[in-house]
Formats: sequence, C-alpha cells, structure tokens
Amino acid sequence: MEAFFQRGGKRMAYRKLIREIVSRLQDLLLESRRTAMTAVNAEMLRAYWEMGKVLVEAEDQGALPGDVLEKISGELVPEFGKAFTARKLSAIKEFYREYAHRPPLIRFHERNELAETGLPPLNPRLSWTHYRLFLTLEDEGERKAAERMTLEERWSVEELERRIREGASAECEEKDDSCQDEPSHPEDFASDPHVRAFIGVPQKQRLTETVLERALIDHLQKFLLEKGRDLYLVDRQRKTTIDGEDIYTDLLFYSRPLHAFLAAELVCGEFSEEDERRMERVLRKIMEDGKVVDETENPPAGLLLSVRREGGRMEYLFLPEAEALKDRYRFFLPAEDDLAAELEGEREEVINRYPFLEE
Repeated sequence: MEAFFQRGGKRMAYRKLIREIVSRLQDLLLESRRTAMTAVNAEMLRAYWEMGKVLVEAEDQGALPGDVLEKISGELVPEFGKAFTARKLSAIKEFYREYAHRPPLIRFHERNELAETGLPPLNPRLSWTHYRLFLTLEDEGERKAAERMTLEERWSVEELERRIREGASAECEEKDDSCQDEPSHPEDFASDPHVRAFIGVPQKQRLTETVLERALIDHLQKFLLEKGRDLYLVDRQRKTTIDGEDIYTDLLFYSRPLHAFLAAELVCGEFSEEDERRMERVLRKIMEDGKVVDETENPPAGLLLSVRREGGRMEYLFLPEAEALKDRYRFFLPAEDDLAAELEGEREEVINRYPFLEE
C-alpha cells in the first residue's frame, strides 16, 4: 500500500512539473508575440509618419502635380503590393499632417533629429488602424480622450470603432466597468490586412460579395455620419414588418434639421424596380409610424446603392409627400456624386486587400 501511494505521489508531482513548464513556456511565447507586435507597430508608424513627411513637404513646396499620388502608387504597388493605393497614400499624408508634432519611436540604434525633439512619440501599443480611427474625430480633445481610453482600457480596433460610432468616447471620461473590453490578441494583430501588407505577407483570403457588402455598409455608415448635417444612426438591419413580411433595411438614420428618417439599402448587383418598390413600402411604413408619435414629422427619404464588381450607382428616393422638400433634403444630405466617389474608393481599397473576388 505504501508503494502505491509513493507511485501516486510521483505521478502527481510529475503532472505538476509539466503544468509549470507549459505555463512558463506559454508566458514566454505570449510575451514574445506582444513584443513582436509592438515592434511591428513602431516600425509601421515610423515608416508611415516619415512617408507622410516626404509627401507633405513636397506638396507644400508646390512640387507635386494633382495626380501625383496615382503615379507614385503605380510605382509602389508592383514592389510592395496592392495595399499602397493612392487612397492609402492620401491617408498617410493626412496622418502626418495631424501627428507631425508626435514623432514616432525610432529604432534604439538610431540617432537623428526625431530623437532629439523631446515631443511625446506615437505609441507603438496602438496600431495604424487605431490612429486612422482617431482621425475620424474632428475635435482634438475627443481624439486625445479616445487615444487615452484606448490605451487604458486596451480597446481593440473593433471596440474603438464601436465606441466612436456610438459617440461613447466622451461618455467614458468617467471610467467605469462598462468601458472594459478584452485586450486584443497577437493573432488578431497578425491578421490585420494593413499589417500583412506592410510586412509583405501575401493575402490569401478570398473576398465574397457578402464580405464586400458588409465592408461597404460599415464605410457608408461612417461617411454619412461624418458628412450628413446633424445625422444620427438609429439602427442597423432594421426590421420592418409589412403585411406579415419582414423587411430588413441596412441602415436607418435620423436627421434633426429635417425632422425625418433616412433609410439606406445596399444591393449587390444592379438594383431593380422591385428594390425601389420595397424601399417605398419601408418609407411609407416609417412615415405612418412616425406620424403616430409626432405629427410634425416629415416624410422619410431613401437611399439605394448598387455595388458591382465594375462600379455601381446610387439614388435618393422620395415619397410623393416629400416632393416639395427634395431640395431641402439634398442640402442636408451628401450628394449622390460624393457618395459614389467615396464608395468606389472604398470598394477598390477592399478588393486590393483581398485579391481574389468570388462572384
């Protein structure tokens, strides 16, 4: 019996030793991944900051023609990949203009004028995508608050985007448990298409129409909130039940100056008369429900957008009751041409990140 307990004790000690070794190895690997993530972040921010500096200085000296970014992109793409579009270079230029006073951390072996400025550097714990999201906030105070909260709460890109979308950055000035989020993982960082493009890892993902549509809906939402005057998001995938049929609308906004709703729907392929009739039914239902709550409510407007591999088109739709208000609506809402250009640019950007488009 004594021998039995001795053998059992040895097995328990052995299993405990294995658990301790595995735990230590896991800690080492996770720490190494985080270190690598920080190093890539620092290098990416440094490269984009310095690239932006080159572009901005040349532009300020009047040395760049209007279409120069297209030409520069044409030279970079063959060697560095499709991610470096003219749109991406424009974003890099905007990034430098905003953060020119925040030089990035330089490789510790280097000594140059950036290391001697004494200014607070860009934080390598934050990714390029984090900083791009900060730039969507027009107010400098909001940008600083969002950056501080992202660092303190370790918000992922998805969480930061959600907070900005919901206007929660300012509300989180007083820190509470509702602002907590799971920290981003190294594997999430490694799958970021911006990171993969920067370090030259070929993209293997295949882009489906569903993925493209979702990306464009996200971008459309952000663009309308930025450019629409006093426009607020009410819901995504809003369900409207009409004669027993459930109809889902991609985005529903409310315009305070218009006292009216705006329903937006993205269609893969050319939109048809049936799509227009469905949108009209949704608008009429929204108008009927709104009048019950507020008699002063104006008729809603609709926005239909078609997305195809070779471009697309978009069109505002108005009920007959809104005919006299069409010019006023167009004053407060982005023009169709601006929307078309913005979504076409985003479509190209998404397709460049995913070279294989499945029909």
